[in-house]
Amino acid sequence: MFEKNSPLSGIRVLSYGGIWAGRVASLLLAEQGAEVIEVNRPGYASSQASPLLGREKTSIEIDLKTSHGRSEVHRLALGAHIVIDNLGANRALKFGIGYEQIVESNKQVIYASIPGFGKGDPMENVPAWEGTIGAATGLFTNIPALGKLLGTPPKFTSLPMGSALAGVHASIACTLAFYHRLNTGIGQRLEVSLADSVISAMAIHAMDIEERPARYDMPPIDKVMTEVAFPVIRDLSDQLSSEHWSAINAYLERFRNPLVGNYKCADGRLLFVHATEHISQTRSCLQSLGLLDRLIADGMVLASPYAVSSNGNNLCDSASMAPHWRKRLARDITSCFATKHADHWEALLRAAKVPATVVRTTQEWLCQQTLRDAEIVAYVDDPNMGKTWQPGRIVSIEGIKIKSRSLTSSRLGVAGQSWQSAEIPISPIKIHDSSSGILHGVKVLDFSNIIAGPVSGRVLAEFGANVTRVEAPSSVAGPRMTLWFGVDVNQGKRSLILDLKTAEGQGILSRLIQSADVVLHNSLDETAASLGLSHDQLAAINPNIVSCQVSAWGGPLGGRFKNDPAWDPVLQAASGITTRYGTLEQPVHHGNPSTVDFITGYSAALGIAQALVARRLGQGGSHVQTSLAMGAQLIQFPFMVDAESVISSPEPSDQNMPGYGAHYRLYKAKRGWAFFACRIGDLERIRTALDAKDATDAALAEAIVSSDLVQLQERIAGIEMASIVAVRTLEDLRSENTYEENSFRSIDTGQGIGRFARARDPDGRLVIQPLPTWYRLERTPIAKLTPAPYPGADSRAILQELGMAELTIAELFDKGIVRDTWPMLNPQRSP
Repeated sequence: MFEKNSPLSGIRVLSYGGIWAGRVASLLLAEQGAEVIEVNRPGYASSQASPLLGREKTSIEIDLKTSHGRSEVHRLALGAHIVIDNLGANRALKFGIGYEQIVESNKQVIYASIPGFGKGDPMENVPAWEGTIGAATGLFTNIPALGKLLGTPPKFTSLPMGSALAGVHASIACTLAFYHRLNTGIGQRLEVSLADSVISAMAIHAMDIEERPARYDMPPIDKVMTEVAFPVIRDLSDQLSSEHWSAINAYLERFRNPLVGNYKCADGRLLFVHATEHISQTRSCLQSLGLLDRLIADGMVLASPYAVSSNGNNLCDSASMAPHWRKRLARDITSCFATKHADHWEALLRAAKVPATVVRTTQEWLCQQTLRDAEIVAYVDDPNMGKTWQPGRIVSIEGIKIKSRSLTSSRLGVAGQSWQSAEIPISPIKIHDSSSGILHGVKVLDFSNIIAGPVSGRVLAEFGANVTRVEAPSSVAGPRMTLWFGVDVNQGKRSLILDLKTAEGQGILSRLIQSADVVLHNSLDETAASLGLSHDQLAAINPNIVSCQVSAWGGPLGGRFKNDPAWDPVLQAASGITTRYGTLEQPVHHGNPSTVDFITGYSAALGIAQALVARRLGQGGSHVQTSLAMGAQLIQFPFMVDAESVISSPEPSDQNMPGYGAHYRLYKAKRGWAFFACRIGDLERIRTALDAKDATDAALAEAIVSSDLVQLQERIAGIEMASIVAVRTLEDLRSENTYEENSFRSIDTGQGIGRFARARDPDGRLVIQPLPTWYRLERTPIAKLTPAPYPGADSRAILQELGMAELTIAELFDKGIVRDTWPMLNPQRSP
C-alpha cells in the first residue's frame, strides 16, 4: 500500500505575528499538509491554546527589530507560496516585511493580512482586542436573546469569535488564491479583518426584511408589544426595578418554546433538547417521553410546521402555539424528565434520532471517551506541555491519492531554517478575466439544508462557482429553518426540486453528477446512501468528484455518534459553550443560529477548496468531512486543551460578568456602554490618565461613567495598546453602511465595519443583508450574489440545460418527480 500525499503537500506557508487569527489560519493549512513556518518574537509565552495552535508547524523565534531578523524573514518569504501577516495594522510595512517589500522578490506570492479592522475603516488603527471587536460589531448587544427587544445591558462573551472566524476565512481566501495562482500564475494580495468576519456569522441577526411574517419572530411575541411596548421599556430600562423585570420575564415565559430548552433530570443534571419545527423529531421526542398520544387525545395535533392554524394546537409550529398549550406542554415535559437521570434521557432520545445532550462543561467534553474514540478529541504529545487532549483535525479529506495527515506536535526551528518541501511547479502567467471569479466554471450541487451546509455552498458562489441547490419534494423542517434562514445562506444559487427516491430522479442525478465538480450534503450516512449521495456512489459516476459531508457529531474516525442528528444549540450545550456563556446550573444559549453553524459551514468550504487544489495538482477527487462537533471546538479554541501542566486562567462566567477584570471589560460611559482594554501592566498609567482613585474596577467605572467617549479616548491616546470603543448594535451598523442594490458591482474596501445591501427579494419585499466584506481580494474581487431563489424556481431551466426534451420534462412534472415549488407553499409561496 503506497503512502498517500496530504492534500496541500508542497505548499509553503510563512506566518508571522503570533496573534490568534493568523495562527488559526496557518493551523488549518498545516492540518492538510502545508509546510508552515511560524515566526514568533523572542521569548514568546506559551498559553493554554499553544499545543493546539502550534501543532503541525515549525516555530522559529526571530527578532524583527533587528536587520538580521528581517533578512531572515525575507529569505523565507522568497520561497513561500503564502505569507500570512497578523502583526497588526501597518506593522509589517514598518518592519520592512509588508506586501510591497515581499512582492519585489516573490512576484507570485499570496499575501494575506488579518487586521482587526479593515483598511479604510475609521477604526483601522484602534488596537483590536477580541473584546474591542465584539463591542464594535454588535456581538455584545445582538447575541443576547432579549438584548434587541428590551435594550438590556450588553453581555460579555469570552468566545474569540473574531479570531476563530477570521482564521477560517483567511485560510479559505489563501487556499482559493493559490488555486487561482495554479491556473494563472498570478499572485494575490488579500485582507480578512476580524470585525468583518464576526459579521459573517451574524447574518441571520444582521439581515432585515420588511413586513416579515410574525412566525419568524423569536420569541413569537405580539407585534403590539414588540413595536409599541418594548421600545418604551428600552427607553426606561435604567429606571425599572427588579419587580418590573420579574413581571417582564414572567410575560416572556409565556412564549418559551417547550420543545427547545434545558430540563432538570432526577440526578440534578440538565438535559438540553431541540425537537421543534421538525415533524419526525417532534414526534420521536414526545413518543420517547410517552406524551404524544395523551397530548393528541387532549386536543393537540401533529401537523406540518408549514400549516397555518388559528387553533394554536400544532405541536410542530411553536410560533403559533397558544399560551395555554405551551404551558401544558412545558409542564408535562418537565415532569417527565424529572423522573430519570440525564444520561438515561440522552441515550434514549439519541437512539430515537432526537437532538439532545446532557449539558456539559468544556472539561467534561474533552474527557468523554466516545469523543476520543472518534478523534473528535485527539491525543497530542506536546514538547512543552506533555500529554494533551485537544480538538482533532477540524477537516478531514481522503481520496484515492490523498489523505489528511495524522496530527503531530509543534516543532522548534533553528536559525537559518530552510524550506523542506519540494517545489511545486507553477503555471506561467496567463491572461485571466478576474471579473468572473476564482471558481468560475466550477459546478457545485448543494443537497444540504438549514445553515451549516448551505453557507458552505454560498461561500463557493461568492468565489464565482455555479451552485445549484437540489431540494427534496417537501421539507420535514419548518419554514423558519428552510425559507427564513435560506434568505441568507442560499444567495447566489439556483434551485431544483428533484425526487431522488425514484428511478427517474436517480437518472437525472447521475447526469448532474457527471458534469459536476463538487457535491455537498449534510445527510446522515444511511440517508446519503439511500439517496445515492455517498462518496463511493458519487465517485463511481464521476471519479474526479469532490464530495463534502457536514454532519453533527462526526469525527475524523466517524464515531459512535456519527449518525445522530443535532443542531447548533445542541452542540453549544454539549461542548461547554452554554455553560461558558452562563454557568453549569444556568446555561445560556450563545445567540440564535450563529455560533457553531457558520464556522462549521466555513470549515466545510475550506475543505472543499483544499480538495480542489489537490485535484488541480493531479491528485484526483476526494471526500471532505467536518461536523458541528468540530466547529464547536474551533469557535472556543483557547479553552480546548486539557493537559496536566496547563493552568487555566480565571474566566468570566454567567451573564453578569462584564469581562476579565479592570483592564478588559464593559463599562458604562456617560452616553452609553463602552468596552475598555489595555495591558495589565498599563493599569496604573490608565488610572492616572482617567484621574481615577485607584486601578480597581469600581474606581475606573466611576471615572468612565462621568465622561464622554471622545474624552476618554483622548485621555488614553498616548498609551500603546489601550483602547476604549462604543458598544454598537447591528442596527447602528446597518444605518451607517447600507447601499442600494445597483450602487456597486463588487465587494471592495469599505468605510466602516461591513457593508450592507438593500434589494428586493422574489416577493418584492425590501431586504437588507450583509455583503461578504470578510473577503477582500485585490485581483479577484467578490461579486454581489443574486437573491436566494424559491425552492424549484430553476427546475425547468436546469433540465433544459441537460438537453432533456420538453415532452420528457412535462412528464417529470406531471409525476411530481420534478417540481417548481413545494406543495405546502401554494397558493402563497412564502408562508
